[in-house]
Amino acid sequence: MKYAVTGSNGLVGKALTLKLAKDGHQVLAVYRSELPAEFYDFPNIDLAKGDIEDVAFLKRALIGVDGVFHVAGFAKPWAKNPSIYYQVNEEGTRNVCEACRKNKVKRLVYTASAGIHGPQPTKSELINENTWPEEYHTDYEQSKFNGMRVALSYEKLGLEVNIVSPARVYAPGEVTESNVPVRMVDIYLNKGFGVAPMDGFGIGSYVYIDDVVQGHILAMMTEMHGEEYLIGGENLNYIEFFRMLAQLSGKTNRILKVPYSISLLIGKTNLFLAETFGIKPMITTPWVRRYLMHWGVDSSKLRKLGFDPISTTDGLKKVIDSWR
Repeated sequence: MKYAVTGSNGLVGKALTLKLAKDGHQVLAVYRSELPAEFYDFPNIDLAKGDIEDVAFLKRALIGVDGVFHVAGFAKPWAKNPSIYYQVNEEGTRNVCEACRKNKVKRLVYTASAGIHGPQPTKSELINENTWPEEYHTDYEQSKFNGMRVALSYEKLGLEVNIVSPARVYAPGEVTESNVPVRMVDIYLNKGFGVAPMDGFGIGSYVYIDDVVQGHILAMMTEMHGEEYLIGGENLNYIEFFRMLAQLSGKTNRILKVPYSISLLIGKTNLFLAETFGIKPMITTPWVRRYLMHWGVDSSKLRKLGFDPISTTDGLKKVIDSWR
């Protein structure tokens, strides 16, 4: 089988491309910017440099492909022009789907986000595939939802489509914008403190990169299609997360609990500096509000396909060991 992975130079796309190649599949790595050096170690990885906003490029690139993992997206916490979220995450998805239809690709797996379903309706009710918010807090979530709708609309045109919606993904390696839980680990271990919104009891679902890759592959391999699968790990609050870090690292650092008013002020200040001077914000007001809510995830639907994530303890061990 030959699979294409869009966004193959990103956090999830890179790991997925390497896993497919190691398993012996022919893989087309579709990328826009810097290429991971590891790809050159695999003769079964072909390369296609281009942009998912270029439908002509995609139609050429996807010739002879059996399945497409559409992982590429715009996921930064802020953009000067918010339309880029919709250009990439919605219209870019339409371009990928159209290229699949043109080349008679059998199946597409679209990477959405657990954020399109949240937050939790109540603290005791986890997010599942049938949970929908009254409104979205960010253009990222809205555009990923729109992209999912676009992808599923191609089911009636003969393209098999499954959706995967990962929660808070973390991985060993460099601290990046998209590797938010690892930024939390970095601050705790290397700066000597942890940061938690409000009382620190906001819940998130932390899922290790290998498990995210596993979820993508299960969605490609299952006989079912027209489905969505949430990819989550352990549901932990910030205090529990940092307590694990303390036990694993042997460092008992102070946890700074940031009040709501100060969190909002930080978000507003970051947004002002970004809009006025173009300084990349660490966080903005919509994301502050988002992180104050509960985002626990129920992945029981994916578990029926064989999904078996590792514990957060084991995942964080891998992250810490990668820095030693």
